Amino acid sequence: MQFDIFRIGASLATVTVIAVATSACGTAKPAPTPKAVTHAELVGRWDGEGDCGSPIVRLRDDYTFSSKDFPVQWDGPVPDSQVTRLSSDGKWHGVNNDPGLTPYLVLSFKNHNDYQFLPFYLEHGKLLMDGTVAADGGDPYPYECHYKRTSADPED
Repeated sequence: MQFDIFRIGASLATVTVIAVATSACGTAKPAPTPKAVTHAELVGRWDGEGDCGSPIVRLRDDYTFSSKDFPVQWDGPVPDSQVTRLSSDGKWHGVNNDPGLTPYLVLSFKNHNDYQFLPFYLEHGKLLMDGTVAADGGDPYPYECHYKRTSADPED
């Protein structure tokens, strides 16, 4: 009986905090997206954030790319979950005119029958890429990995 009262009290406190936080902060606005991306904006070295294991994608002027530790698949929400990483090369292209979608990058891997799609968005006027890694194990969920261009020279 005491445990039930404690559990109900904890639930009410949680709901109250969520309601206050939601009304105080308002709803989250979607990230602004560019209308189009140019070839010159894409060529270079793109670094993923540390939470993803700091992957690197090098987009070259001839539409080839190489990647180091590119995250492919998360093994799921377990304490020792790991990301499957792919270091490979292949071809890339940017897509600007896909109806209803923001501009995005397509990576097609040379030695793997796999494509990766990375949409673009703007943060403080800077072009960024957003990769989503699908988790397989346990309950499937998406894991986001953000990339920023750190150099216009892919070999830097």
